[in-house]
Amino acid sequence: MLSYRLLRNTLLILCLNFISLAAISENNKQIIIAVQSFLGPDIATKKWQPMIDSLNHQFNDYDFKLTIIEATNTSLLRELVSENKLDYVITQPVATAELEKLSGIAPLLTKVDKLGVSQFGSVIFTLASNANTNSSSDLKGKSFAGANPVGLGGWILGYDYLLKQGVDPYSDFSRIDFLGRQDNIVKAVNQQLVHAGLVRTGVLEKMNKNGAIKLSDFKILDLKPEFPYLLSTHLVPEWSFSANKNTNLELSEKIVRFFMSPNYFRNGNTSVNLPLWGEVADYKIIHRLLKKHKLSIYQDPFYLKFYRENSIAIIITILLSAYLFQVIRNRKKIEIQQYKMQLEQLSRVNSVDRLLSEVTHELAQPITSIKIDAHILSKMLEDGDKCDFDQVRTTSHELQLKTDHCVNLLTNIRSFLSNKKITKERFIANKNIIKITKMLKQDLIRNDINLELFLDDNLKFIEMSPIELDQVLLNLVKNSINAMVNNAKQVNSLSIRSTFSLNKISILIIDTGGKINNIDDLFVLFKSSKEKTDTEGLGIGLNLSRRIIRSYGGTLTLNSTSNKGSSFLITLPMAT
Repeated sequence: MLSYRLLRNTLLILCLNFISLAAISENNKQIIIAVQSFLGPDIATKKWQPMIDSLNHQFNDYDFKLTIIEATNTSLLRELVSENKLDYVITQPVATAELEKLSGIAPLLTKVDKLGVSQFGSVIFTLASNANTNSSSDLKGKSFAGANPVGLGGWILGYDYLLKQGVDPYSDFSRIDFLGRQDNIVKAVNQQLVHAGLVRTGVLEKMNKNGAIKLSDFKILDLKPEFPYLLSTHLVPEWSFSANKNTNLELSEKIVRFFMSPNYFRNGNTSVNLPLWGEVADYKIIHRLLKKHKLSIYQDPFYLKFYRENSIAIIITILLSAYLFQVIRNRKKIEIQQYKMQLEQLSRVNSVDRLLSEVTHELAQPITSIKIDAHILSKMLEDGDKCDFDQVRTTSHELQLKTDHCVNLLTNIRSFLSNKKITKERFIANKNIIKITKMLKQDLIRNDINLELFLDDNLKFIEMSPIELDQVLLNLVKNSINAMVNNAKQVNSLSIRSTFSLNKISILIIDTGGKINNIDDLFVLFKSSKEKTDTEGLGIGLNLSRRIIRSYGGTLTLNSTSNKGSSFLITLPMAT
């Protein structure tokens, strides 16, 4: 059914396009008038074609054409109007309001009947035999019938009126049947299939005239006697004759004058009834009615309607989602915080020289003095009765003070290691390599060491603390220089290479020093094979350097060692 309607609409649009093209060849004199039809194209053509013939007879310079559009096919009507495929439209009030808002059509005339009535309403009725049903308030708990939920005379007017009387059809009626054709509603009430029904004004009178029913068998609820037809509700304007927004204004004025003049009837076929037109009514009441009940173009968007119908479930879902999100966020936050703490704990030292100086210079003297005091105490206690206890107490007190000093010193160093903040940056390691070699240039010259740099010009960025990379490079380069200081080789050289491969940055430091023997203890804290001096030999540098590189996802390894020399390899991930 849907594909058939789509095919029919497409063919109709193509035909209208063809008519438009033909009109261009005839000086744009083709005028298309579309009419909504509830009873099919044959009945609609029979009703409205005489009006078209009358227009063609009056206006020889124009060729008026009739196009029938089913009332249910509102999408096609809107499309044709918006694309200016139609010049005029004859539509029921709801469609008039829709096109007025969507496409800016202008109502020119309002249809009137033989009695000169240009308004209509709805009739609420039941069987005359229903003695206990005398007003709309008596309908509560009863079954009810209407045409369709968007029909103006067949539902909306009655629905609006019942609400004003304190009756909500959707909650107060036992059931509601939408039967489409309005004569079906009358038949359903007459056959007692439903208790009461709602139809457009004039329907009952027409069926009575045709002999389909007897008016005396029905009772009208909340009857309004001042209207020419049976009526229960308030009134709204009849169908409209409207011009599209781009239609020629001069022609529209001529058509309005013609429809309101006696010539309209003289030019037409007197054997048929021509549609009658009167002064244009105000269709704002239709807009207000649709807006009030959120119907048609004023209905709520799907998402708002869905929210209203499922608001509790949606709110619960949002709250649960927010709770789960917060739980996951807190968990991630804790994990990130723990990682940061580990990272900071592994990256506290910004200068190996400073750490070595701190430990050796500050601890060497007090520890030596403690050792001497302990030896003196031991000698004094060996003398037995000759022991001078005052001197023992004095020496013991001094020993205690020196011990406290060492404890305080270690506390200060620990504080230094645990409180330093690091700052990560994106940079290329080549600059740091050049900077460190320049810092140690005098050491290289003094020890007659040749420097060779093989740096990749296309090296990628890394992300870490530049100071910590300097610290690692400084430690490794100084270790290489120290390994070559007492080297008996005629030529000593230091080579540093930087390369990029597989999303990793590699820095290789190669020296011509001797072979490293204690490979297993090379990165163990406080294990060192170097000669112990005031500033070196505590076994801290390599351990700390490896910890720094690992904290950024990299590695620091002994790449090779032999009598020809050793090499250390640093790898770091490329910054993303």
